[in-house]
Amino acid sequence: MKMKNILLAGVMVYMGISLLISCQEEGLVVNGNDISYINFNKDLTKDTTRISFEIYPLEVGMDVKIAEVPVEMAIFGKIQDKDLEFTISLDEDMSTLPASQCVLSEKYVFKGGQLLDTIYVKIKNSPDLKTTTKYVALKINAEGEVGEGVATYSRAIIAVTDRLVKPDWWDLKDITGGYSTVDYYYLGFYSKTKYRMFLEILKENDDELFDGKDKVKLRKYSLLLKYEVAEYNELHPNAPLRDENEELIEVPVAG
Repeated sequence: MKMKNILLAGVMVYMGISLLISCQEEGLVVNGNDISYINFNKDLTKDTTRISFEIYPLEVGMDVKIAEVPVEMAIFGKIQDKDLEFTISLDEDMSTLPASQCVLSEKYVFKGGQLLDTIYVKIKNSPDLKTTTKYVALKINAEGEVGEGVATYSRAIIAVTDRLVKPDWWDLKDITGGYSTVDYYYLGFYSKTKYRMFLEILKENDDELFDGKDKVKLRKYSLLLKYEVAEYNELHPNAPLRDENEELIEVPVAG
């Protein structure tokens, strides 16, 4: 039943995506000199941001975990030479997470002279996310000097759960041919067991919310995990470390 609910939530979101794009294709955006079109910088049909509350610490004095999620924005049309204020809202037709769990600022600012900028939205955890995944769909509010951009970048889709999920940076295809450097050069193929061990190393280095972008840190932490696995295997030669699928845990980083 739990898996059925998760699949149903995903189907509802992607049905909403298909309907949204088909409706917006009828009125394609035309660049103008008087309107700044703001888009999210991820294709909503391909790039879902995944958030796992399990990796977020409970802040002192808080009774619920809150994730501050970075959302990258892009602008075209009229490029402003001054800071441009805009607002975003929750697309409740496409979202399955209650609006009360998504905390949005009254206004956001796109810095003047920039083509890309990043805003932050806050999402609250809830007990039901221990057993399910819910979705947040954010949209730009077209008003004043701000227009909504092209359909496939008009929503930011965020999948939220309190279970351990593969982080976006691990799956980033940044090698020619569509392969991930994390898989092939650093940590090796993903498993929950390996990721939990990696998270413990991040905690020891006060870098729990590591985003995978700093390759120097990625190499450093991957090496620490490699040494930890090697040390365990040396102490247990007849029972080397295996993951939840009974596969040997291997870390390919050189060093």
